[in-house]
Amino acid sequence: MAMQTVTSWVKKAQIIGTDVNGQPVSRAEFNAMQKEVARLKEENEILKIAAVLLGEHRK
Repeated sequence: MAMQTVTSWVKKAQIIGTDVNGQPVSRAEFNAMQKEVARLKEENEILKIAAVLLGEHRK
C-alpha cells in the first residue's frame, strides 16, 4: 500500500471541527456538506428562475 494512500485516508478522517450538536466533523464529511450546499444553491436558483417564468406565463 502506498504511503500517499494512507496519508490521504488520514487527512480525510481528520477531525476539523464540531457540528451544532457538538459532534465531531471530519474533513471528508465537511467536504461532502460543502458539495451538498453548492448543489442546493444551484437547485434553488433553478427554482427561482422557474417561478419567475411560470409567473410570467400566467399573466
